Amino acid sequence: MGCVGLFSPKTASAFVGLSARTNSGTSEFRATYGGLWLPLGIVPLASLEPVLFALTGLCWLGAALGRVVSIFVDHAADAKNWLAVVFESGFATFLLMGTPATQMLELLT
Repeated sequence: MGCVGLFSPKTASAFVGLSARTNSGTSEFRATYGGLWLPLGIVPLASLEPVLFALTGLCWLGAALGRVVSIFVDHAADAKNWLAVVFESGFATFLLMGTPATQMLELLT
């Protein structure tokens, strides 16, 4: 999503069901969906630092929790949102419980 948001904001816009009505809106897609998520995905893989995998996992978990809040508070319980919760929480679990995260826990104990 980081690459899509940065290099093709209209595609990212369509994927998430939002529209950029102004040039500033397009910049928001490039910044938020591209500039934020791209390094969050690349840096842990490039560095292999366990703490960065954990941080990335916590970010995905935060996204899932925010979406769950929205599902109940905003009455946004559609299939796309529930599927996103499954993906985001699954990816968070993968990152938090994977080998780098496990190594980090072993170092702390």
